[in-house]
Amino acid sequence: MTLISDVLGLHVSSKFILAGHGNQAVLHSPTASLQLPLDARQAKVHGFALSSCHGSKHLLLLYGENAFSLLIYNDDEKSEPFQLIYEGETMDWINAATIFDNDETNDWKFVLHMSHSSLLYLQCSISPKLVCTVLELASCTDFSMLYHTHLYGNSYNDLAIISGNAFGELLIWQTHGAIDIDAINSKRKTYPLLLRIQAHNGVIFSINLNLQSKILVTTSDDRSVKFWKIEKVGPWKTVDIKPMFSCFGHTSRVMCSTVVENGGQSYVISGGEDSYVCIWNSSGDLLLKRQQQFGAPIWRLGFHKATSTLYSTSSIGNVIAYNIKNVFTPQKNQLTVINDLGEAIEFIGKVKFVNATTIVGLSSKNRLFYMNLAEASPHLNKWHLVPNFPCYKRTVLELFDGVIATCGYQRITLHSYNVQKQQFEILFDGVRLKGTIRAFHFLTKEHYLVSDDLGNCQLLKGRELDLDSNILLNDCDRSWTTAAILVLEKFLLLSNRKGHCMVYHRGAGNNFELKNIIKCLHGNMGSTFLKLLNLNSHEVDVMSGSHEPYLKYLRLTLADCSLTVFKKESVPLGWVEASQGEDVLLGFNDNHIVAWSRQYDVLLQKACGGGHRYWDYHLHNGILNICFIKQKKVLFYRSLLYKEDSPIILKRINWHTRNCNTIKLLTAHNLLTPLILSAGDDNIIKISKLVDDNLIHCDEIHSHISSVRSLEACLYKFKNNVFTWLIFSVGGRSQLCINQIDVTVASECHVSELCTHKVQNTSESKVGTLEARLMAIDIAQHTLSGVFTLYIASAEGKIRLYRWHHERPSELHFVNFIDINRCPLKMQWINSKRLLLITTTNGEIYAYDQTLSIKRFQLQLHNGGINTLDIKIDGQFLHLLSGGDDEDIRYTIINFDNLTIEENREFLGLHNAQVNAVSLQEENDSGTSQLFAYSCSVDKQIYRINLRTRQFIRVGCTCIADIKGMLLDDHQRMYFYGCGIQILRRKLFNKGYLK
Repeated sequence: MTLISDVLGLHVSSKFILAGHGNQAVLHSPTASLQLPLDARQAKVHGFALSSCHGSKHLLLLYGENAFSLLIYNDDEKSEPFQLIYEGETMDWINAATIFDNDETNDWKFVLHMSHSSLLYLQCSISPKLVCTVLELASCTDFSMLYHTHLYGNSYNDLAIISGNAFGELLIWQTHGAIDIDAINSKRKTYPLLLRIQAHNGVIFSINLNLQSKILVTTSDDRSVKFWKIEKVGPWKTVDIKPMFSCFGHTSRVMCSTVVENGGQSYVISGGEDSYVCIWNSSGDLLLKRQQQFGAPIWRLGFHKATSTLYSTSSIGNVIAYNIKNVFTPQKNQLTVINDLGEAIEFIGKVKFVNATTIVGLSSKNRLFYMNLAEASPHLNKWHLVPNFPCYKRTVLELFDGVIATCGYQRITLHSYNVQKQQFEILFDGVRLKGTIRAFHFLTKEHYLVSDDLGNCQLLKGRELDLDSNILLNDCDRSWTTAAILVLEKFLLLSNRKGHCMVYHRGAGNNFELKNIIKCLHGNMGSTFLKLLNLNSHEVDVMSGSHEPYLKYLRLTLADCSLTVFKKESVPLGWVEASQGEDVLLGFNDNHIVAWSRQYDVLLQKACGGGHRYWDYHLHNGILNICFIKQKKVLFYRSLLYKEDSPIILKRINWHTRNCNTIKLLTAHNLLTPLILSAGDDNIIKISKLVDDNLIHCDEIHSHISSVRSLEACLYKFKNNVFTWLIFSVGGRSQLCINQIDVTVASECHVSELCTHKVQNTSESKVGTLEARLMAIDIAQHTLSGVFTLYIASAEGKIRLYRWHHERPSELHFVNFIDINRCPLKMQWINSKRLLLITTTNGEIYAYDQTLSIKRFQLQLHNGGINTLDIKIDGQFLHLLSGGDDEDIRYTIINFDNLTIEENREFLGLHNAQVNAVSLQEENDSGTSQLFAYSCSVDKQIYRINLRTRQFIRVGCTCIADIKGMLLDDHQRMYFYGCGIQILRRKLFNKGYLK
């Protein structure tokens, strides 16, 4: 139904690409995406091998873990081009596979290489009937654990097996010249190891070679890309491999690589767990380093030579295409140094774009120059002096819509630029403030805000710069403005150098008065920009960026001028300088100028030597022009942000880049289209909705600074067809975050961050912020007035009780705590019984009353941690289902009246790994309603248990790794989450398997 999982298999051909999404395989073509018929497959797809075309037919071999499948692919068949003909399993994991070319129409030979240096040579014939025959089982004299294998050769006798093991050794052997043949089974042969080379200081994850270029490349978890020179003039036993150099461009394990050719030159492309792709030339020079997968690890790379398109896959199901044609033409990808002024003692100190082809520069001698940038060679252009430019020391150069503002001590000059005549005209030149002017902002075409280093600030209007209003900057000396925005000519929102954000309102006397202030909105640095996002009759939404990797969203209420931060967003930029359109952000990362998109990730990353005070950009029709000053030189760069797209349309998946720890369903607004709240180790809470089996991303919450362990949702109110939910979440850094989501009946949602609290120590011996991670949270709403009881469990064994009021979100009142001396894992509040259940790492479950004053019971259910818990209330009986580290599933019935155990059953042997997901469900069986249990473990198997008859059946499996939990809804859907998410339909039951 719905699957987001690792894409571990990738094959790029001239007409299509094949991708292995979890245990499914999909063919992506320019016209459609087609899922291959692999319904019952359990193992993930790790790779593909495709035969040459016989008529219109290919043999497709796909493999993963210890399973492989054979399919016939027919080019002429449009509706169902794939036919599954054979499935097999091996005794060991399959590392690599290849199909040998031959002239037979219905006969193919292929090999499967396993992770302990054994090779299975097979023949598949489909006429007159399907027969798959073992021709040979070969093995090497070295049996070390192999993590990657590269097969080279067009026939079995010429096949070379090049592998890398966990010790960083490069191993080469060949299926030629057997040294031992089994006396009983002549098909079992042993071949000698030809070459062993110590290559890396860790596991080798990829091997690629190009014999024509004499290049062999290996990558490893030592973060290196290693180049080797390979000389092969005869058989492989005489091959000569020598190390050339190692390249370090990744900050994490390098998982994949490929060698490509362009224009007679060889290039190496590597991808790593750091989500970066690096492109190297044959000399080891780094030509490009780009974040490619939104922070998710990159597993595979593929290259389409005809279109110069690089494909990469990730752990969250994305297959992303990126055109790298310009990387192969470096002369088009270079920074251009613009000509100097011609005088050794004068240089350009400030620069701005007038339009895409004209820049102006303010020199160190306070003269204004302009230049027309030639399309072909901007370095040949010359600076032209603007005549009759007033001579005084300038501190500010700003530009908007053809009007140029320069400022200095008390003085402001405005020029206009005529594009057709290439002439400058003075519009204004005069004195306005008392100090040295440090900031000039174009608010509109007729309104300007100007401030100086003495704390003076004025709102000016018209081309004569008439005084509109004096602005009192709260007596902030040397705290001029950094950004400003004027709304409806009545509200002025500005930021100053000390990091404060202030709201002014035009009163009855036509002067602006300070109404509200948010201190240190971005720390001690002011906003770099303020951008109007939304305006209605009640409120204004504004985006603010600064010298930090966050965007903050402000809400100004027009009635009372209240200003609040209702949301923040983490972005992969060291600091943010500008926001263009709805999607593109410009800023700096270390020593690079970066253009980043929420939809396409990094669009541009250009080394510039660090953040620059004097730089400018011009973006139009996807073409970005950048100018900046470095070492008294003006540098220019032009780039097309949106590269030539791949002809194959690949839908982007927006999911957690690290493990998802918890999910909740919000269904009150629409049962058929539920909102899914998910949170994980990437510190993000995501809001998605399920539409026609597609998971549609709606919004995100970035309030956490560490991993999110647990969240709870409470429906607070319903008003004007809007459902208001409160989201309580806890995680690392002892952080409690409370957010509000307003959901319409059409499943549109709006997020507001209410508050963030640091949980404090409650013991007398310790004071200050709690250092332990918060493991779980549950809530009990007291009254409709918005008072909530919060139960928060921390890793050091304490359960804390707090009171919180919706109308006063910044206040968190401590009430009581208990210490159970064990790390709690799960909590569940039973509202009807006013009871709190707590599970721990030592297999115990506790029950406390609402005030945490009375322990109602304590039971030892498991021999290890209780990782998952589900309950059902039936009158005075509590039905409790639990799963734990001991691989056991426990079903317990407790009588609330006398707190006795009515029934206690265990189901051993169903799973062979820790059980992290269980669920109780009432279902009709043979006309009667019965209670069933569903369970899933790290072993990925799904079981259904009839709790009355104790009969169980394996009903399927999931391909989600590191399973964290499961949910069942009222529409026959099952949600499995962990490293990805899979949603299956719970229909009873086609051959015992979930569909």
